[in-house]
Amino acid sequence: MKKLSLLTGILVLLFTTSCRDIVNSVLDVLPPFDVPFGATVDVPFAAVSTATYTRTPEIPMNIDLNAKIKENNPNFSINNLKSVQINTLSLDYVSSQGGNKLDVIKNARIYVKSPNQTERLIATAYDNTNPNSISFTLENTELLEYFRTNQNSLIIEIQASRITADQIKMKMNAGFKIKVQL
Repeated sequence: MKKLSLLTGILVLLFTTSCRDIVNSVLDVLPPFDVPFGATVDVPFAAVSTATYTRTPEIPMNIDLNAKIKENNPNFSINNLKSVQINTLSLDYVSSQGGNKLDVIKNARIYVKSPNQTERLIATAYDNTNPNSISFTLENTELLEYFRTNQNSLIIEIQASRITADQIKMKMNAGFKIKVQL
């Protein structure tokens, strides 16, 4: 009798766990969607060495995913957030004070930051020679905890291709893939 009760309990547990997964995947009321982020930023650029990285000041994103989720379906909220991953990231040249373009940036790394979380590398670009645009290789990493708050920001680390000083204005374009479930 004890074996039958134990076996029944295990089967019920497996069935209820599987049902929840099936409901979340098959009856996904809110399909994954993209949340874009764009900003024009002035980056002070002072490179006294081509061997080290220089950090820019934080670029606040302040993406309110709770509002974005409710725009797509008012029945869901930040509590239903299951996944956040970056799916696009680029920097485009706008202007500069000293005449430099983006080819002055040889390598770049971009980190995401939010309160109570350590900075996380999300994108890299190496051996850039393009004066007008930098495309990044994206890290395949989960960023869920960085977006449970709307106090999130990006930090750029730049390694110069030559010694120079300038103020470069660039347009940052990023996109995040958001997944919400019951």
